[in-house]
Amino acid sequence: MSSQETSGHRQVRTRAKQACLHCNKRRIRCNVLQMRPCQNCLSLNVPCEIGVSKRGKYPRKKSARQQTDGNSVQLPASSAKGGNHSFTVSAGDKSDAKESHAHPIPGDAASANETVFFGESSPLTVVIDEGRRSPEKGTSEMHMTRFHYPIPEKLDAFNTRDEAFRAHKIKQEGQLRADGAFSYPPPETCETLLRAYFDWFHPCFPVLDRAAVYESYVQGSLSPLLLQAMLFIGVSLCTDEAFARTEFSFRYWAKFLFYSRAKAIYDAEWESNKTVKIQSLFLLSFWRGGPSEERDIRFWLGIAIDLAQKRGMHLMSKFSFASRREAGLWKRIWWSLYTRDQQSAAALGLPPHIRDKDCDVAMLEPDDIREEAVGGQSLFGVQCIEDLSYPAEMAKLAKLLRSIVSTQYSPLGPSSNGASRAALHQQLRDWESNMPLELKLENATTPRAKFLAGLLHMTYQNLYILLYRPSFLHPPDGDLDSQGQIALDAATKSTRVLEDMLSHNLVQHGPPHLITHAFSTLCIHTIHFRRSSGTGRKLAEHRARLCLLSLQELQKSWDLENWVLNLFFRCLDDRTARTLRPVDPTAPSPKTESRNLVSATPDIFPALNMIPEAGGPTLNTSSQAAHTQYPTGDISAPSDWYGLFNFTDDYTDISGAAPSHDASLNLQNLEFLYRFL
Repeated sequence: MSSQETSGHRQVRTRAKQACLHCNKRRIRCNVLQMRPCQNCLSLNVPCEIGVSKRGKYPRKKSARQQTDGNSVQLPASSAKGGNHSFTVSAGDKSDAKESHAHPIPGDAASANETVFFGESSPLTVVIDEGRRSPEKGTSEMHMTRFHYPIPEKLDAFNTRDEAFRAHKIKQEGQLRADGAFSYPPPETCETLLRAYFDWFHPCFPVLDRAAVYESYVQGSLSPLLLQAMLFIGVSLCTDEAFARTEFSFRYWAKFLFYSRAKAIYDAEWESNKTVKIQSLFLLSFWRGGPSEERDIRFWLGIAIDLAQKRGMHLMSKFSFASRREAGLWKRIWWSLYTRDQQSAAALGLPPHIRDKDCDVAMLEPDDIREEAVGGQSLFGVQCIEDLSYPAEMAKLAKLLRSIVSTQYSPLGPSSNGASRAALHQQLRDWESNMPLELKLENATTPRAKFLAGLLHMTYQNLYILLYRPSFLHPPDGDLDSQGQIALDAATKSTRVLEDMLSHNLVQHGPPHLITHAFSTLCIHTIHFRRSSGTGRKLAEHRARLCLLSLQELQKSWDLENWVLNLFFRCLDDRTARTLRPVDPTAPSPKTESRNLVSATPDIFPALNMIPEAGGPTLNTSSQAAHTQYPTGDISAPSDWYGLFNFTDDYTDISGAAPSHDASLNLQNLEFLYRFL
């Protein structure tokens, strides 16, 4: 129909044969065929782009492998080696283009920005369901209740709010670019860090679709928020040798750099893809800030869980999915959030964000974790058989962890202590008997299998420690009974797992909950060391030192809370602390450097207070001692593990009694410390 046929008759209304993305988004007339940019884009000063027609194509299948959301960025085809490389970004594209999802919302072919989730308790669902009754089939006939509803598009694209929003986005993009939020290391460094991500982190928390991420990365359209978050995890977990090949001097500085860039992108609300936001925030939850930092594990994890619940991920059984791949990704994201939430809540002694009675999600299965083959395996690795079982088994242990904490450590006291403890013990035994063969310690032959099996068994033994720790700490009649012995045996088995992982250089790559398990085991051995004598005392000392060595390895990746370790040793009597101190052959001799436990400065790890973007290391001013500059060859975050334990006098705890200010072990304070690592 020609434009000359336009008239007031509704039947002969004209429509443009083609419209740009901006005009098509707002359903307004476009003259892009007569002039480009079109009149609308020219007046609004936004990019005018023509999209590919989707007519005749099923949108869900079309979007199943797309990652071209509006805020995607393009890497240059070739980059000079050795410098920072910026993506080409357009704020106009970000605010105007439709969001394209690799995994659309179930039952909704539109973008996530155009839908909203309402649960059954919302009064709006009653009205909408009432309006969806079918008069032809009678008032009693009604379609299945919907939970995602489309948001009506705004008809007026020229209102003041839209103009102000676009201007704000353009200003934000300029600020982000000036701050380096869209800058990246050389391609070879990015590939090294991304390989570390998929080698060590992805098998534990498969929140990404490896094939979709690989395709987006190759095309240069991967979300900047997600990429910076992945680089943050990758630089945390890569080997020392791999990190030495990068251009960074300190691992902590590199972690802080990628974390701060991702945080800046999130704060600017530049990313609109909700799934990408959830995935990225989950990765940022592994940032370990100081005790007074508000944006800690719970902060980022809470936002990620809130967004997931707003999308309805906690009610997956009520949705229909376009494909197994789509459903599997949602389940992996949800159960990763659940597992991490229960682990961090138990470690900190705080309520979890997710309550079991609010959720209706089937347990994770190996088929949900199975991925499509990815081209370029040398970059992102390949999936192993143990990768299919590990996340599902960890999700089951997370459910058991929730049950143990809620029954044994309730603020109101243990409920039905004897009966519930026996039932939980039986559930643990049942889980062990049904453990997949590839995750049994005796069957683990490859480094990946030893790594995942070790993490799984450490988590399993830690549940026994939690379940029977009260009996170990407060034995009846002062003698360790059979229930307290279960906690001690679990700690001993955990130490054997740690020793095996240490011998294969695997501890450094463990996730943060390994810190909690190692510290919990350390506390059990420390108490047993204080209570024992003879050979048992020497064995407890050896096991405690192995735990300290494991924590030292984990310091390379996750920056342990130094103030917690400080408090830990202050809770011990002098003789015990003096005996368990690590011995550093390079440390100054006690005669030349005098320190004691009470007067030790709390700034044990000064690198945790460095601010790289300020032009150099800035140390915490509360530390009175001047710390020397660390050599640039150090590839881990600077630490002073040994300085805390360098006493002026040689310890004589084994051979004789040394003076002690507190001859008893403060079990109440030590039990309190279980929650912080």
